[in-house]
Amino acid sequence: MFCRSWARTIVQWNIMQGNDLSDFSPISQATMFEGVLASEPTGIKKARSIVAQAGKNWDQYLAQWQTNDVPIKHAIDLISRYQVGIVVYTLLPGYLVDSIEKWLVRKGISTSVFAYATIEELAHDLRFFPSIKKVYTSDEEHAKIIGFRSTVVSTKTAWSA
Repeated sequence: MFCRSWARTIVQWNIMQGNDLSDFSPISQATMFEGVLASEPTGIKKARSIVAQAGKNWDQYLAQWQTNDVPIKHAIDLISRYQVGIVVYTLLPGYLVDSIEKWLVRKGISTSVFAYATIEELAHDLRFFPSIKKVYTSDEEHAKIIGFRSTVVSTKTAWSA
């Protein structure tokens, strides 16, 4: 059933693409959550995040993370103005995916979030997604592992489409 509906969506997208009536964009870029869209808390927020983590209040835990405004605004711009699809990857535990999605929606980004245990696992899976042209990360080591599609970005500047 999943494969059939997925295939139908692809066929509908291909038919509608010429008329520019599609209500979604093919995913062509990806970004890491931690380090690019948000940074780990410091100071008093670090203490609050530890308390939230101990209580397993994941929404409160992510509320302590620092929002990196420029990448968030740029992602919104790419989605709304240029119709570029973006997917978000994280190396945080999988049980945080729903909370990350809620965090992103509160910032104005409605997209899918996928958790990976290791950067190597993500790099392996990216081989099967040729539509993803760029993966933005803030870590040089991650960029080396991901390969030629990775781009190291700063939290102070916007990346290019």
